[in-house]
Amino acid sequence: MRSPLVSVSVSLALVFALGGCGGPFLMFPGGALRGEVATEPVEDWSFVDDAFVDIEFRPEDPYSVELNYVVKDGRLYVDPSEGRRWLAYLRADPRVRVRFGDTIYERRAVLVEDAAELEGFDPTRFVYRLDPR
Repeated sequence: MRSPLVSVSVSLALVFALGGCGGPFLMFPGGALRGEVATEPVEDWSFVDDAFVDIEFRPEDPYSVELNYVVKDGRLYVDPSEGRRWLAYLRADPRVRVRFGDTIYERRAVLVEDAAELEGFDPTRFVYRLDPR
């Protein structure tokens, strides 16, 4: 019978190994995203159908997380709640990179303040539209 310490060690080794895959892993944040950087601008995000997006903040010391997103009228949005570490990074520097599959898109997060554009979003959250850089 294997000891619990061995099982924990194997589990931690697996998490750290997968964490080196170029981004976040489940609920664990990661570093720089790896993949092919798209060179063509995206005008309509309706093509994405992943459940989550990987998003990288803080270009000088990359920090990435996996999170929900919204596509509305072809535009890509994220809506962080107060207290998220990455919200502070986003406020300090709006340059982000998002990854769908193996493709990375360089974006700029813009805080949405227009009431018409905010319609349908949770009013207790901040909403950022991810525009081209």
